[in-house]
Amino acid sequence: MLSEEHQSMMLAYLSGLRKGARFRTLEDLAALSSRDLLLLARKVDEAALGLFVQLLKDSGPDKHGAPLFQKLMGDHEEENRPLVDEFFDRYFKSVIAGGESPNFNPLETYLPCHVLEDLAFVQSRQPFFLRQTIDVINEYLDGIRGLEGEKHAFQAGEQERAWAYFWEKVVAR
Repeated sequence: MLSEEHQSMMLAYLSGLRKGARFRTLEDLAALSSRDLLLLARKVDEAALGLFVQLLKDSGPDKHGAPLFQKLMGDHEEENRPLVDEFFDRYFKSVIAGGESPNFNPLETYLPCHVLEDLAFVQSRQPFFLRQTIDVINEYLDGIRGLEGEKHAFQAGEQERAWAYFWEKVVAR
């Protein structure tokens, strides 16, 4: 779940991507039609796609009672299908599959070092952390300020152990 501060930052970012009134609350975002939300999603930078989707998942229902995320993946008129397919193809390539860059580490994007002081935010990223390969986790841990210089060598299947180590270091900060 995104903190209020992160929600506000994402709403400000999304407001800058379109013409019209500024998004001040999630309800303002919920007022968009499915098509308008998909067109807005098309403008979201790859680095922000994970946070964008999290914002939609965290939001309540729109005026028709459907969660905002359902506007992206739910039932759509046939004319919106290409927009839906395009968005989820981008999302898969940039967030889920790890991007196209060989040096891309999804944990660095989804759990950047500057948010490690927000324990609730970090805790909310545990499932994402645990889904990563152990190589991605080791690389991420090697790059965290305060842990650099240490060579992390967790073995395949030790994601839970790596999380426990990471959480202990974050809490000790």
